[in-house]
Amino acid sequence: MHRGLYRTTLSNAIYTLSNGVVRVVSWQLLMLASIFSRILFIGCLIAALTACAEQSAKDTSRSVDQQAAKEAEPTPSFTELVPTVTDTPIPTPAEPSPTEAPAAASPIDYAAVRPYEVGQIMIIMYHGLVETEAEEETYQRSAANFQNDLQTFYDRGFRLISMKDWIENNITTPAGYTPLILTFDDGKASSFSLENADGELRPVKDCVVDIMTQFSIEHPDFGNTAMFFINQNPFKGEGTLAERLNYLLDHGYELGNHTMSHKQMSKMNADEIQAEIGGIDRMIKEAVPEYEPYALSYPFGERPLKDLRGYVLNGVWEGNEYHYKIAVREGQSGPPSAVNREGFDPINVPRVRGSNNQETDMGWTLKQYETSPELRYVSDGNPDRIAVPAEYADNVDMESLNGKELFIYEAKGDQVIDAGQA
Repeated sequence: MHRGLYRTTLSNAIYTLSNGVVRVVSWQLLMLASIFSRILFIGCLIAALTACAEQSAKDTSRSVDQQAAKEAEPTPSFTELVPTVTDTPIPTPAEPSPTEAPAAASPIDYAAVRPYEVGQIMIIMYHGLVETEAEEETYQRSAANFQNDLQTFYDRGFRLISMKDWIENNITTPAGYTPLILTFDDGKASSFSLENADGELRPVKDCVVDIMTQFSIEHPDFGNTAMFFINQNPFKGEGTLAERLNYLLDHGYELGNHTMSHKQMSKMNADEIQAEIGGIDRMIKEAVPEYEPYALSYPFGERPLKDLRGYVLNGVWEGNEYHYKIAVREGQSGPPSAVNREGFDPINVPRVRGSNNQETDMGWTLKQYETSPELRYVSDGNPDRIAVPAEYADNVDMESLNGKELFIYEAKGDQVIDAGQA
């Protein structure tokens, strides 16, 4: 009996245990199935999103391609979009490409402007600046009076050009205005020097370059350029020689040769002349190798002896050749003029002293232009045409035109007659 009871109890235990195991296994299988379903759902969702993204990218690419193709098509002009009463549409001018030649200068009213492009062009000769008018003399101008000079030039219709543009006959001065060239001899600190401000080199306040820069900001149509004729060790102040010279060139100024030691060239022999010119020529080229000096200023305005003047333009010093185009004097050795003027001499170029206290200086010349304005060079705004009134046609050096158009005109009242072109 006990044995039967034992068997029954054992059977019941096994059954119960089996049912528990089954329940546990079933529950685990259900959990696994749920997890697998979720993974499958997420996988399907990712696949669907990927497909949508690919389709969107294709649509975007197709849209971009269509847009690019549309933009590549020529855009209809206004006259093509709007019907006209004529059978032939009005053509729209094409935009010039960067490689095309610039458009011709706008026509001007010659009767009103009356250009005279072999007239006088002043080359003003300054040296340095002083603080007060009491310190002024022939070669020094007070800072205040220099500022006044710039305003006077501007108000009276003068506009700055580079000496290079002048000697190359590339005058782009606007119609009705007179070109003007400023020069500064001796490389004085008051004309240009640098200071270190917060790690940056900039012009010292109230030196020439600082004054001209400020004036050009207020009068941008005046221009901002000048020629600095230098000796050895120019422009005291901060910065190396290369930094000083590069600053000037980078800001639109020019460099010229004023010889090594500033001695009288009239007392020099051939070797001495070449050493004086060649020394500064090499100094400039070593400091700024990309720059080729082309202009010389005679110390004291004195030229070499006649037989030695060829060394002014061309020479050799210590194996280094130099070549110059012009040389300027200390004062008005002759009337200031354009390079197309009959009798122009490139090694005897006059300058006007930057003072207002003696005959033939700047103040005197400006007064002369008030009473005789016909003496001034007046631009027609076209650098490729030399316009001259018929009564001054004999002043033109025909051999100096170098392909420029010569326009000789006769103005009668408000009428202009073409008196012949060459």
